[in-house]
Order: sequence, then structure tokens, then C-alpha cells
Amino acid sequence: ALKDLNINYLTVHISSGLEALKQVKKVSGKTKIVGVTTLTSLDNQDLKSIGHKRPLKEIVMIQAKLASKAKLDAIVCSPLEVKFVRKFFKKEIITPGIRISSKFNDQKRVMSPKSAFKQGSDWLVMGRDLTNGNIKSNFKKLSDHLS
Repeated sequence: ALKDLNINYLTVHISSGLEALKQVKKVSGKTKIVGVTTLTSLDNQDLKSIGHKRPLKEIVMIQAKLASKAKLDAIVCSPLEVKFVRKFFKKEIITPGIRISSKFNDQKRVMSPKSAFKQGSDWLVMGRDLTNGNIKSNFKKLSDHLS
């Protein structure tokens, strides 16, 4: 079904495994396949509670290596992990968990836009900090954060 879609990017969870990632990449055509690592709403304690024995940083490192091995086009990871993910994944890095306010909401691994770019993020994902309240004012705050 993927080959019939006219889309630029498609996300797939890296936790689906190497074989699944390779198969998606194989049929992707012009669509860029983006591997999602560990969600930014999770921390070490959350991972432990769902059965993971390894620390978060190690899990994300393993996921980055899988994404690279599967030749994915981009990866999604927390801005806190960008620097060490770059060692294993050389293509685009997309970072959610970007905040211009002090409200983290459900996010646990966050960073300001300017700091995320300094870490090496190629793309930022922002939601509530831009869409909640006055959008024009929020974009002004974002602009101030980046200058």
C-alpha cells in the first residue's frame, strides 16, 4: 500500500525490528522512511516499568544502529540524544520535545529550539507550545528563542 501513497515522509517505529525496517525501505520508492526511537514522553523509569532492562541512552543507541543498518532516511529522537545518535546515524535527525515555555506537559526529555539546533538537530517538532493560546504570539516567542 505504501507505493500507492503520494507522501514525502512516513514514520515507522524502529522497535518493529530490522527485517520490518528493511522491507518498508525496500518498497518506499521516493517516500523517505523515518525511524522513530524511544518516545520523548518516556524516561528510564518508564522504560523499566514496561520491562526494559537497559538504560534509555543504550536503547536509543541500538535503535539508531538499526536505522542505519536498514538505510532509513531519517530518525526521530529526543534532542538530548542527538549528539550521540550522530555517531551511529549520519542522515536527517528530527527532534520532538521542543519547548519554548516551562510547561513540559507529558514530555520528559525536552530542550529549547536553539539548544536542539546546537546539539545537531536538523528538524524540530513543535506542537502545543505553538498551537495553545495566541499562535502569533507563540511564533514571536519561538523567533525570540532562535535569535
